[in-house]
Amino acid sequence: MIRFGIVLLVLISSNILGQEISLEKIETHKQKALTYLENSQIKTTTENKTFAGEWPAYMHMTNAFVLLGKSEKYRDSNCFNMTGVFNALAEAYLQDTTQSAIKNMLKNAYPELLSYRKDSLFNFWKLLPPNRDLSRKTDNPEGLLVRRPTHYKLKTRFINNAANVAFDNDDTSMGNLSLFYYSRIFGEKQFQNVGYATFDKYLDTNRKAYHWHNYLVKIPRETNAFLTWQGKEREFKRWSFFKAAMHNLVFYLPSSCANPRPFKPYIPWGANDIDAVVNANILTYLGSTQQLENSKGRKGAERLINYQINRGRWSRAGMYYPNKYHFHYAVSRSMLAGKDKISANGQTILSHLLDTQFQDGHFESRRKVNKKDILQSTVYGLTSLLNLKELGYDVPKDRINLTMSFLLKHQNEDGSWNGGVFFSGGTVVRNVLHFKSEAYTTALMVLAMNKWAHFDSAQ
Repeated sequence: MIRFGIVLLVLISSNILGQEISLEKIETHKQKALTYLENSQIKTTTENKTFAGEWPAYMHMTNAFVLLGKSEKYRDSNCFNMTGVFNALAEAYLQDTTQSAIKNMLKNAYPELLSYRKDSLFNFWKLLPPNRDLSRKTDNPEGLLVRRPTHYKLKTRFINNAANVAFDNDDTSMGNLSLFYYSRIFGEKQFQNVGYATFDKYLDTNRKAYHWHNYLVKIPRETNAFLTWQGKEREFKRWSFFKAAMHNLVFYLPSSCANPRPFKPYIPWGANDIDAVVNANILTYLGSTQQLENSKGRKGAERLINYQINRGRWSRAGMYYPNKYHFHYAVSRSMLAGKDKISANGQTILSHLLDTQFQDGHFESRRKVNKKDILQSTVYGLTSLLNLKELGYDVPKDRINLTMSFLLKHQNEDGSWNGGVFFSGGTVVRNVLHFKSEAYTTALMVLAMNKWAHFDSAQ
């Protein structure tokens, strides 16, 4: 109540000072952002280093960590940054098709987007030549390509093999959403949309394994929700936390279920996992492509999301997503894609957003996450409020304007917004290994400004 009173006073004072946002002001900031995105999109490929059509992203070790190395920051090419920027811009364009600059960027990004795809699945990293020998017993096969960071040079065989991750449902859902948007915008359908059965193939049902992190954060077993990874996990005859913990403690031994094998795609820790944000992303894809009704995993995913909302542990809702408000953004987006009716869950998310909004309009994550990750949290908070408003929730316009005003003040001279944490290494490096991108944050702001303009012009 105290915070709400302070926010109310700020709103009144801002109106008195004549700081209301206009369509003209939004358009000016948006054009600067689009210019930045055009200029920062890579124009030419440097073999195995940078790739035409992508936008810069960074892999940031915030602290030294065993096997991964010291605190460093490197450029990185990854699917999540590509699809994150692509989908935000595509959604912005579909809201206002006069923005030819966006269409050109999407056209240029499309070939690079496909480099993460194989047989309708998408991987987080590209296929690249390995940085070193991966097996003590045999040489690397001739022409071998593996999944790995683009610039961050991992040293040991173990960590290089662990980086060669399997295909996952998170990137697959967002990558196929990009293909769906591309088809809508350009009228070219080069690939069939991946079907719901691809995601239903890996559900949290009748498993003989369970991820230790899901156990510790009290995700119930047999949720029937979507699993993260597309691949076979290592099973136990009878799972117990003690057995799993022992295997994880001796992860460096070949006999451990958590040990990665040379030349083979790896599921981290050898066990598939359940992540509410990943499930929300899958629901977004299925809702956008009108496949929700047929999916076996839909109800399990919704139950998992409901469970996390009711617990109110917002910072822990996503294993790979440490930013507190990424959950709000992902869930409100999935609700929008599924054309959900107003519900208690949506109202709970809205109440939490309004209750945690600061007096100047910003939002904060935990201190461990990029020193509260204020800009990224605020962008997610704003887009969540706009999504809920689009769904018909009673979102006060003044509260949206307060957050928008805060963000407009923090736009850089080049038109960008500083990138925050859009992804992490998950589990033990959830608060250590972060992925950031100015382009991703800026693309979300373009989408938010388009949504704001749409609501303003409709009134």
